[in-house]
Amino acid sequence: MSKARIIKLLKVLQEETDYNHPLNSEQLITKLDEQNEVVERKTIYDDIKVLNECGYAIEMMREGELNGYYYDSPIFESSELRVLIDAVNAGNFLTTKKTNEMIEKLLSLTNKFERKMFSETSGYRHNKTKNEHILYNIDALQKAIFTKQAITFSYFSYNIKNEKKLRKKSQYMLVPYALVWNQERYYLIGYDERYEAFAHYRLDRMENVETIQTEHVRKHFDLQEYMEKTFEMYAGDDVRVRLRCATKLASEINDQFGENKIVLVDSEDHFVTDVRVKNTLTFYSWVFKFGDAIEILGPEEIRKEYRDTCMSVVARYDK
Repeated sequence: MSKARIIKLLKVLQEETDYNHPLNSEQLITKLDEQNEVVERKTIYDDIKVLNECGYAIEMMREGELNGYYYDSPIFESSELRVLIDAVNAGNFLTTKKTNEMIEKLLSLTNKFERKMFSETSGYRHNKTKNEHILYNIDALQKAIFTKQAITFSYFSYNIKNEKKLRKKSQYMLVPYALVWNQERYYLIGYDERYEAFAHYRLDRMENVETIQTEHVRKHFDLQEYMEKTFEMYAGDDVRVRLRCATKLASEINDQFGENKIVLVDSEDHFVTDVRVKNTLTFYSWVFKFGDAIEILGPEEIRKEYRDTCMSVVARYDK
Protein backbone atom coordinates (compact mmCIF):
# COMPACT_ATOMS: atom_id res chain seq x y z
CA MET A 1 0.00 0.00 0.00
CA SER A 2 1.43 3.36 -1.02
CA LYS A 3 1.62 6.53 1.02
CA ALA A 4 -0.70 8.17 -1.51
CA ARG A 5 -3.53 5.71 -0.73
CA ILE A 6 -5.49 7.96 1.60
CA ILE A 7 -5.29 10.87 -0.87
CA LYS A 8 -6.61 8.62 -3.62
CA LEU A 9 -9.48 7.56 -1.36
CA LEU A 10 -10.31 11.20 -0.61
CA LYS A 11 -10.37 12.07 -4.32
CA VAL A 12 -12.71 9.14 -5.05
CA LEU A 13 -15.09 10.32 -2.32
CA GLN A 14 -14.94 13.93 -3.55
CA GLU A 15 -15.43 13.06 -7.21
CA GLU A 16 -17.86 10.15 -7.12
CA THR A 17 -20.05 10.53 -4.04
CA ASP A 18 -22.66 12.83 -2.56
CA TYR A 19 -25.73 12.43 -0.35
CA ASN A 20 -27.64 10.66 -3.11
CA HIS A 21 -24.71 8.60 -4.38
CA PRO A 22 -22.81 6.94 -1.51
CA LEU A 23 -20.25 4.16 -2.08
CA ASN A 24 -19.91 1.22 0.32
CA SER A 25 -16.59 -0.23 1.44
CA GLU A 26 -16.55 -2.92 -1.28
CA GLN A 27 -17.14 -0.32 -3.98
CA LEU A 28 -14.39 1.86 -2.54
CA ILE A 29 -12.02 -1.10 -2.51
CA THR A 30 -12.78 -1.66 -6.20
CA LYS A 31 -12.22 2.03 -7.01
CA LEU A 32 -8.82 1.95 -5.30
CA ASP A 33 -7.90 -1.35 -6.94
CA GLU A 34 -8.40 0.38 -10.31
CA GLN A 35 -5.63 2.77 -9.16
CA ASN A 36 -3.30 -0.10 -8.15
CA GLU A 37 -4.09 0.25 -4.45
CA VAL A 38 -4.88 -3.14 -2.88
CA VAL A 39 -6.67 -2.57 0.44
CA GLU A 40 -8.90 -4.40 2.90
CA ARG A 41 -12.21 -3.30 4.38
CA LYS A 42 -10.54 -2.42 7.69
CA THR A 43 -8.14 -0.12 5.81
CA ILE A 44 -11.12 1.76 4.37
CA TYR A 45 -12.62 2.20 7.84
CA ASP A 46 -9.30 3.39 9.30
CA ASP A 47 -8.60 5.83 6.46
CA ILE A 48 -12.09 7.36 6.66
CA LYS A 49 -11.58 7.82 10.41
CA VAL A 50 -8.29 9.65 9.72
CA LEU A 51 -9.96 11.88 7.08
CA ASN A 52 -12.71 12.82 9.53
CA GLU A 53 -10.11 13.63 12.19
CA CYS A 54 -8.40 15.92 9.66
CA GLY A 55 -11.60 17.90 9.09
CA TYR A 56 -13.02 16.16 6.02
CA ALA A 57 -16.67 15.28 6.66
CA ILE A 58 -17.10 11.73 5.40
CA GLU A 59 -20.60 10.62 6.36
CA MET A 60 -22.23 7.19 6.50
CA MET A 61 -25.56 6.73 4.70
CA ARG A 62 -27.98 3.92 5.62
CA GLU A 63 -31.34 4.71 4.08
CA GLY A 64 -33.24 2.20 1.99
CA GLU A 65 -31.08 1.06 -0.90
CA LEU A 66 -28.57 3.83 -0.20
CA ASN A 67 -25.81 2.34 1.90
CA GLY A 68 -22.26 3.63 2.09
CA TYR A 69 -20.00 6.64 2.54
CA TYR A 70 -20.21 10.06 0.94
CA TYR A 71 -18.21 13.29 1.00
CA ASP A 72 -20.12 16.03 2.83
CA SER A 73 -17.75 19.02 3.00
CA PRO A 74 -17.69 20.68 -0.44
CA ILE A 75 -15.98 24.07 -0.74
CA PHE A 76 -19.17 25.56 -2.19
CA GLU A 77 -22.79 24.56 -1.85
CA SER A 78 -24.56 23.83 -5.14
CA SER A 79 -26.44 27.15 -5.02
CA GLU A 80 -23.22 29.08 -4.32
CA LEU A 81 -21.47 27.43 -7.25
CA ARG A 82 -24.44 28.24 -9.51
CA VAL A 83 -24.16 31.93 -8.59
CA LEU A 84 -20.41 31.98 -9.29
CA ILE A 85 -20.76 30.24 -12.65
CA ASP A 86 -23.58 32.56 -13.73
CA ALA A 87 -21.50 35.57 -12.66
CA VAL A 88 -18.56 34.41 -14.78
CA ASN A 89 -20.90 33.83 -17.73
CA ALA A 90 -22.39 37.30 -17.32
CA GLY A 91 -19.08 39.17 -17.06
CA ASN A 92 -18.64 41.04 -20.35
CA PHE A 93 -15.09 41.93 -19.35
CA LEU A 94 -13.96 38.29 -19.67
CA THR A 95 -13.00 36.69 -22.95
CA THR A 96 -14.79 33.53 -24.08
CA LYS A 97 -11.58 31.55 -23.57
CA LYS A 98 -11.07 32.83 -20.02
CA THR A 99 -14.76 32.33 -19.22
CA ASN A 100 -14.49 28.66 -20.20
CA GLU A 101 -11.27 28.22 -18.20
CA MET A 102 -12.72 29.79 -15.05
CA ILE A 103 -15.94 27.76 -15.23
CA GLU A 104 -13.89 24.59 -15.68
CA LYS A 105 -11.91 25.47 -12.53
CA LEU A 106 -15.11 26.13 -10.60
CA LEU A 107 -16.61 22.83 -11.71
CA SER A 108 -13.47 20.99 -10.57
CA LEU A 109 -14.50 21.94 -7.02
CA THR A 110 -17.56 19.69 -7.12
CA ASN A 111 -18.42 16.09 -8.00
CA LYS A 112 -19.33 14.51 -11.34
CA PHE A 113 -23.05 14.54 -10.58
CA GLU A 114 -23.23 18.29 -10.07
CA ARG A 115 -20.97 18.91 -13.08
CA LYS A 116 -23.50 17.05 -15.23
CA MET A 117 -26.35 19.09 -13.74
CA PHE A 118 -24.55 22.39 -14.39
CA SER A 119 -23.65 21.43 -17.96
CA GLU A 120 -27.32 20.76 -18.71
CA THR A 121 -28.52 24.00 -17.12
CA SER A 122 -25.90 26.41 -18.45
CA GLY A 123 -26.54 30.11 -17.97
CA TYR A 124 -26.98 32.84 -20.53
CA ARG A 125 -23.66 34.12 -21.90
CA HIS A 126 -23.39 37.81 -22.73
CA ASN A 127 -21.18 39.45 -25.36
CA LYS A 128 -17.56 38.94 -24.41
CA THR A 129 -14.53 41.19 -24.72
CA LYS A 130 -11.59 40.30 -26.97
CA ASN A 131 -9.05 41.90 -24.65
CA GLU A 132 -6.86 39.01 -23.46
CA HIS A 133 -5.04 41.23 -20.93
CA ILE A 134 -8.01 41.78 -18.63
CA LEU A 135 -6.88 39.47 -15.81
CA TYR A 136 -3.33 40.80 -15.99
CA ASN A 137 -4.84 44.27 -15.60
CA ILE A 138 -6.85 43.18 -12.57
CA ASP A 139 -3.78 41.69 -10.93
CA ALA A 140 -1.65 44.80 -11.58
CA LEU A 141 -4.38 47.18 -10.43
CA GLN A 142 -5.11 45.23 -7.26
CA LYS A 143 -1.41 45.42 -6.33
CA ALA A 144 -1.30 49.14 -7.17
CA ILE A 145 -4.27 49.81 -4.90
CA PHE A 146 -2.70 47.82 -2.05
CA THR A 147 0.73 49.44 -2.39
CA LYS A 148 -0.75 52.92 -3.06
CA GLN A 149 1.08 53.34 -6.36
CA ALA A 150 -0.06 55.23 -9.44
CA ILE A 151 -0.49 53.68 -12.88
CA THR A 152 -0.09 54.65 -16.52
CA PHE A 153 -2.12 52.99 -19.27
CA SER A 154 -3.47 53.25 -22.78
CA TYR A 155 -7.22 53.54 -23.28
CA PHE A 156 -9.08 52.64 -26.45
CA SER A 157 -12.54 52.45 -27.96
CA TYR A 158 -13.92 50.99 -31.20
CA ASN A 159 -14.90 52.72 -34.43
CA ILE A 160 -17.77 51.75 -36.73
CA LYS A 161 -15.52 49.16 -38.39
CA ASN A 162 -14.97 47.52 -34.99
CA GLU A 163 -11.32 48.60 -35.03
CA LYS A 164 -9.51 49.64 -31.87
CA LYS A 165 -8.66 53.34 -31.65
CA LEU A 166 -6.64 54.92 -28.85
CA ARG A 167 -8.46 57.74 -27.10
CA LYS A 168 -5.26 59.81 -27.06
CA LYS A 169 -1.64 59.33 -28.10
CA SER A 170 -0.18 59.95 -24.65
CA GLN A 171 -0.59 57.63 -21.68
CA TYR A 172 -3.28 58.16 -19.05
CA MET A 173 -2.10 58.46 -15.45
CA LEU A 174 -4.28 57.65 -12.45
CA VAL A 175 -4.01 56.77 -8.77
CA PRO A 176 -6.18 53.64 -8.36
CA TYR A 177 -8.65 53.58 -5.45
CA ALA A 178 -11.08 50.74 -6.18
CA LEU A 179 -12.12 48.00 -8.58
CA VAL A 180 -15.86 47.59 -9.02
CA TRP A 181 -18.16 45.34 -11.02
CA ASN A 182 -21.16 47.27 -12.34
CA GLN A 183 -23.69 46.54 -15.09
CA GLU A 184 -21.79 43.32 -15.96
CA ARG A 185 -18.56 45.25 -16.57
CA TYR A 186 -15.44 45.82 -14.51
CA TYR A 187 -14.23 49.35 -13.74
CA LEU A 188 -11.25 51.01 -12.13
CA ILE A 189 -12.01 54.08 -10.04
CA GLY A 190 -9.11 56.39 -9.28
CA TYR A 191 -7.96 59.94 -8.69
CA ASP A 192 -6.73 62.03 -11.61
CA GLU A 193 -4.14 64.52 -10.32
CA ARG A 194 -4.36 66.57 -13.50
CA TYR A 195 -8.07 67.31 -13.14
CA GLU A 196 -8.18 66.97 -9.33
CA ALA A 197 -11.16 64.64 -9.52
CA PHE A 198 -12.13 60.99 -9.37
CA ALA A 199 -12.70 59.16 -12.64
CA HIS A 200 -13.41 55.61 -13.76
CA TYR A 201 -12.37 53.47 -16.72
CA ARG A 202 -13.43 50.12 -18.11
CA LEU A 203 -10.80 47.46 -17.54
CA ASP A 204 -11.48 45.77 -20.86
CA ARG A 205 -10.55 49.03 -22.64
CA MET A 206 -7.21 49.40 -20.83
CA GLU A 207 -3.84 48.25 -22.18
CA ASN A 208 -0.15 48.58 -21.26
CA VAL A 209 -0.86 49.02 -17.55
CA GLU A 210 2.29 49.91 -15.60
CA THR A 211 2.77 50.97 -11.98
CA ILE A 212 4.80 54.03 -10.99
CA GLN A 213 5.70 55.70 -7.71
CA THR A 214 3.62 58.68 -6.62
CA GLU A 215 3.61 61.42 -3.99
CA HIS A 216 -0.18 61.44 -4.05
CA VAL A 217 -1.89 62.23 -0.73
CA ARG A 218 -4.92 59.99 -0.36
CA LYS A 219 -8.28 61.74 -0.65
CA HIS A 220 -11.49 60.91 1.15
CA PHE A 221 -13.36 58.41 -1.00
CA ASP A 222 -16.69 56.72 -0.29
CA LEU A 223 -17.21 53.94 -2.83
CA GLN A 224 -20.83 53.40 -1.82
CA GLU A 225 -21.65 57.08 -2.32
CA TYR A 226 -19.80 57.19 -5.63
CA MET A 227 -21.75 54.23 -6.99
CA GLU A 228 -25.12 55.43 -5.76
CA LYS A 229 -24.90 58.72 -7.66
CA THR A 230 -23.26 57.32 -10.81
CA PHE A 231 -25.63 55.99 -13.44
CA GLU A 232 -24.17 53.20 -15.61
CA MET A 233 -20.70 54.63 -14.93
CA TYR A 234 -21.10 57.79 -17.02
CA ALA A 235 -19.20 60.82 -15.72
CA GLY A 236 -20.83 64.16 -14.97
CA ASP A 237 -21.06 66.98 -12.44
CA ASP A 238 -22.35 66.18 -8.97
CA VAL A 239 -25.71 67.75 -8.23
CA ARG A 240 -28.41 67.31 -5.62
CA VAL A 241 -31.87 66.87 -7.10
CA ARG A 242 -35.34 66.57 -5.63
CA LEU A 243 -37.53 63.82 -7.05
CA ARG A 244 -41.26 63.23 -6.66
CA CYS A 245 -41.85 59.50 -7.05
CA ALA A 246 -44.82 57.17 -7.12
CA THR A 247 -44.96 55.03 -3.99
CA LYS A 248 -44.75 51.88 -6.12
CA LEU A 249 -41.15 52.88 -7.00
CA ALA A 250 -39.88 52.77 -3.41
CA SER A 251 -37.84 49.62 -4.09
CA GLU A 252 -36.38 51.07 -7.31
CA ILE A 253 -35.26 54.22 -5.48
CA ASN A 254 -33.71 52.16 -2.68
CA ASP A 255 -31.87 49.97 -5.20
CA GLN A 256 -30.36 53.03 -6.91
CA PHE A 257 -29.64 55.36 -3.99
CA GLY A 258 -29.51 53.10 -0.95
CA GLU A 259 -31.43 53.46 2.26
CA ASN A 260 -29.52 56.45 3.72
CA LYS A 261 -31.66 59.22 2.30
CA ILE A 262 -34.47 61.46 3.51
CA VAL A 263 -37.93 60.49 2.25
CA LEU A 264 -40.96 62.73 2.75
CA VAL A 265 -44.51 61.54 2.18
CA ASP A 266 -46.07 63.86 -0.40
CA SER A 267 -49.46 62.18 -0.75
CA GLU A 268 -51.05 58.78 -0.41
CA ASP A 269 -49.49 57.73 -3.72
CA HIS A 270 -46.25 59.74 -3.89
CA PHE A 271 -43.15 60.59 -1.89
CA VAL A 272 -40.38 63.17 -2.29
CA THR A 273 -36.67 62.55 -1.81
CA ASP A 274 -33.44 64.51 -2.24
CA VAL A 275 -30.52 62.56 -3.75
CA ARG A 276 -27.09 63.30 -5.17
CA VAL A 277 -26.49 62.24 -8.78
CA LYS A 278 -24.11 62.90 -11.63
CA ASN A 279 -25.85 65.21 -14.09
CA THR A 280 -25.74 63.18 -17.31
CA LEU A 281 -28.02 62.08 -20.10
CA THR A 282 -27.87 58.66 -18.49
CA PHE A 283 -29.56 60.07 -15.39
CA TYR A 284 -32.25 61.64 -17.59
CA SER A 285 -32.81 58.33 -19.39
CA TRP A 286 -33.18 56.62 -16.02
CA VAL A 287 -35.86 59.14 -15.01
CA PHE A 288 -37.58 58.86 -18.40
CA LYS A 289 -37.95 55.07 -18.27
CA PHE A 290 -40.41 55.48 -15.37
CA GLY A 291 -42.62 57.82 -17.40
CA ASP A 292 -44.80 60.06 -15.23
CA ALA A 293 -44.02 58.00 -12.11
CA ILE A 294 -40.96 60.22 -11.41
CA GLU A 295 -40.82 64.01 -11.67
CA ILE A 296 -37.74 66.19 -11.22
CA LEU A 297 -38.85 69.01 -8.90
CA GLY A 298 -35.55 70.84 -8.77
CA PRO A 299 -33.16 72.52 -9.08
CA GLU A 300 -34.95 74.49 -11.78
CA GLU A 301 -31.98 74.37 -14.19
CA ILE A 302 -31.93 70.55 -14.01
CA ARG A 303 -35.70 70.41 -14.47
CA LYS A 304 -35.45 72.72 -17.49
CA GLU A 305 -32.53 70.77 -19.00
CA TYR A 306 -34.47 67.52 -18.68
CA ARG A 307 -37.54 69.11 -20.30
CA ASP A 308 -35.45 70.57 -23.16
CA THR A 309 -33.76 67.19 -23.71
CA CYS A 310 -37.12 65.44 -23.97
CA MET A 311 -38.48 68.11 -26.32
CA SER A 312 -35.45 67.90 -28.62
CA VAL A 313 -36.00 64.16 -28.97
CA VAL A 314 -39.73 64.63 -29.63
CA ALA A 315 -38.90 67.26 -32.29
CA ARG A 316 -37.05 64.65 -34.34
CA TYR A 317 -40.27 62.66 -34.67
CA ASP A 318 -42.42 65.65 -35.65
CA LYS A 319 -40.73 65.95 -39.04
